[in-house]
Amino acid sequence: FCGSIPVMRKDKFKKFKTKPNSKTEAAKKLRTILFSRFIILALLLILQILFFLMFSLKLQSYIEYYLFASVAISSFFLLYFVNRPGENEFKFAWFFPILILPVFGILLYVMYKYNQGGIYLKKKLKKIMDDSAVFIPLKDEAQKITKDFEEVKDIAFYLYDAGNYPAYLNTETQYFPTGEDFFSDLIDELNKAKKFVFLEFFIVEPCQIMDKLLEILSRKVKEGVEVRILFDSIGSIALSSSLLRDYFTTFGISSKVWLKFIPVFNTGLNNRDHRKIVSIDGKVAFTGGVNITDEYANLSSKRFDYWKDAGIKITGPAVRSFTLMFLQQWNVQNKKNQPCENFENFIPKKAVLKNSRKRALENSLVIPYGDDAYNEVNIAENVYKYILQKAQTKVSIMTPYVIVDNSFIDDLIFTASRGVQVELIVPKHYDHFVSFCVGRQCIKTLIQNGIKVYAYESGFIHSKVFVADGKIGAVGSVNLDYRSFYHHFECGVFLYNAKSIKDAEADFEKTKLECSEITPEAYKKIPKYIRCIGWLFRIFAPLM
Repeated sequence: FCGSIPVMRKDKFKKFKTKPNSKTEAAKKLRTILFSRFIILALLLILQILFFLMFSLKLQSYIEYYLFASVAISSFFLLYFVNRPGENEFKFAWFFPILILPVFGILLYVMYKYNQGGIYLKKKLKKIMDDSAVFIPLKDEAQKITKDFEEVKDIAFYLYDAGNYPAYLNTETQYFPTGEDFFSDLIDELNKAKKFVFLEFFIVEPCQIMDKLLEILSRKVKEGVEVRILFDSIGSIALSSSLLRDYFTTFGISSKVWLKFIPVFNTGLNNRDHRKIVSIDGKVAFTGGVNITDEYANLSSKRFDYWKDAGIKITGPAVRSFTLMFLQQWNVQNKKNQPCENFENFIPKKAVLKNSRKRALENSLVIPYGDDAYNEVNIAENVYKYILQKAQTKVSIMTPYVIVDNSFIDDLIFTASRGVQVELIVPKHYDHFVSFCVGRQCIKTLIQNGIKVYAYESGFIHSKVFVADGKIGAVGSVNLDYRSFYHHFECGVFLYNAKSIKDAEADFEKTKLECSEITPEAYKKIPKYIRCIGWLFRIFAPLM
């Protein structure tokens, strides 16, 4: 579907090749390792040991005071910590650093909890969201939309109340079971763009599919279409964010980097933009698990024989929410004294809800939603939990990771204990080793409690699909892990009675044919070192 791929013309961008070179990949891996929490904790542990040795060897007469002060500080802090609100798994994960590193462990926690970069971004994002609330229908008006949807009006109320995400009627949805299908339709829709194209992705890398998109987008810019790209600095090309932005500029494309990577210890770097959003003219939007690299389109393979992903397109009034989410995120990255732009240039200030009394397309309800690291509301997790609570016969889940807290595991098990068939498809092979090991430990608990888990054998599954009973579900960028639930910026679409839910379930059943079941007997055959690593690091899962 890519057709002919244009050759990149500027000499200054000769580093960009159709296929990322090994040096780029090595730099990316090295950066990830050097600034991971495990390395930071290891360095703090070394500092603590050196600090203790200094007292032991040089200041022996004060060692008792040092030990007493360390125990006292740790004890008082742990008492304070236990009585704070929050998930117990996060508290347990911090116990070990604080006990082992009584001084530096507390400093590390304070740096993560009260990082100045995060506080600044939180205030900035809140102001932008408050100012842009005029583009959201009033609460009473929004609730009228759900009057014919008694079964799910409670989740519509929650999403509006928690994040200003209204429900919409008269919105068509189309499910894509593969990255190839996603990009093929995206290319068709980009060719139709008349006013603007907004793209927001976790990963944007030089590749064949990026070249094809740029070929279309550069032509659209010449036609007067405004094109913007927002990409994450950690997820995207290593140490080259500025170079990539300059390259987009040569095509007349505006671009911004989410939290530009700076090679110093910065706890704010933990909160990544993991969203995948495309909004075209405010009429068509895309989301899902797909990023802009050849691997997601299966044009080239770095590690796996096949990359299985999923996405969804929405057409109609609900696109408004994705356009607004993009503009909010885009303006968060404005320079300090740069004012927020006028959203009315892209979104009519009055919400288009005049068709609310008409019969909805497919009699369906569509609610695009987002979640972020600063709102202190677990929207993405609660959407998944809601689907579990509503399920009556079957829940089908596709996810690359299963690293969740005991509360979510209990919800899965309770759903199965009600007689609901709960099934998950997960990868057989790993892309992140420690996460894979911890995930297998969580899966062990699930299969011991009547939940069926299948390992995808044909490559790697990256789909984020959560559907039940053929009538309720969600598709988006949200993984079943702590990072998606608590640390990242995420997005998705909640669906009720949409045809795409049945399409997603059909995709699940088809994909299951390429899987092997992880039974308790099969789990015992997993290498012991993988099970041991999962057992050892599970307590640190919230910090991974």
